[in-house]
Amino acid sequence: MNEANNYILLFGEPVDYPQQVSVDRQGKAYYKFNMAVERGSGIIDILPIVVEEDTAAYNTLADIDEKGEIVGAQLVIKGEVRTRNLKGKDNGRLDISVRAFEITEDDNYKGITNRVIITGHICKEIPTRTTPRGFTIADVTLAVNREDGSKLSDYIPSIMWNGTATRASKKLRVGDVIEAVGRLQSREYIKDLGDGEKEPRTCYELSVSKYEILKTSEVSA
Repeated sequence: MNEANNYILLFGEPVDYPQQVSVDRQGKAYYKFNMAVERGSGIIDILPIVVEEDTAAYNTLADIDEKGEIVGAQLVIKGEVRTRNLKGKDNGRLDISVRAFEITEDDNYKGITNRVIITGHICKEIPTRTTPRGFTIADVTLAVNREDGSKLSDYIPSIMWNGTATRASKKLRVGDVIEAVGRLQSREYIKDLGDGEKEPRTCYELSVSKYEILKTSEVSA
């Protein structure tokens, strides 16, 4: 795993037990659970974690299950941010999760609880908006190439705040490559389905604290 390309570190507690969610063409099963990750401000993000069968991360969960209880265990997780487009009734919706490559149980952990470092291309023009409280937000979509030989990319929705957001909207162009550092966060919202029908949903996004331009696109160069 190349940490400079797509890397996430989380510390928190599982809030439910891993459940099988899919099986790939090779017959490998994937299990998903949600983990509560606390920010320095005390806000709790509930983040989805996916573990592949017969991996080091999977074996760690199995060991924890044999010794005690997975729910509420203090876990340090290292992995990647992954995305995919859903099909069926959720066709078109973007599913975001953390693919766990390494899981460690650590009751005495005192480090960073939520850290993301990714390198990706700017996919779209960057609009800015102002929240009801007066904060400026820039919406950024980053395409991050996977390094597993699949030739796939993860399209990670990201936000930048205030001065960082304003500078990004002026400086960054489609095709630019940046390294972004921040945290993965969850946010609840109400989706208007039309005809008076509404549905509560959760979205996940990278909140960028800082970024560095690694390469400018040919158009903007």
